[in-house]
Amino acid sequence: MLAFQARFDAFMGDFDVLLTQSAPGEAPHGLHATGEPVFNGIWTALGVPCVTLPFGTGTTGLPLGVQLVGRRGQDAVVLAWAHHMAEKLS
Repeated sequence: MLAFQARFDAFMGDFDVLLTQSAPGEAPHGLHATGEPVFNGIWTALGVPCVTLPFGTGTTGLPLGVQLVGRRGQDAVVLAWAHHMAEKLS
């Protein structure tokens, strides 16, 4: 895992955050599930901060999301970017 964390740090280069999809589609209908977490597991395994923001709606009118991911220990940086992006996306 340490080698993978080092590779992610190198991949990030000079960037503060990485913008990714938060899920492979729109939110599920109803309250029986929260959606497909397949795009989140990697960030948990790496131990890096990530935050999901709403970003439009899908074909059935349910929300879509994007995710900001940052470097280990840079939670405050990711949250600052999330705050900035949330203002711009609303």
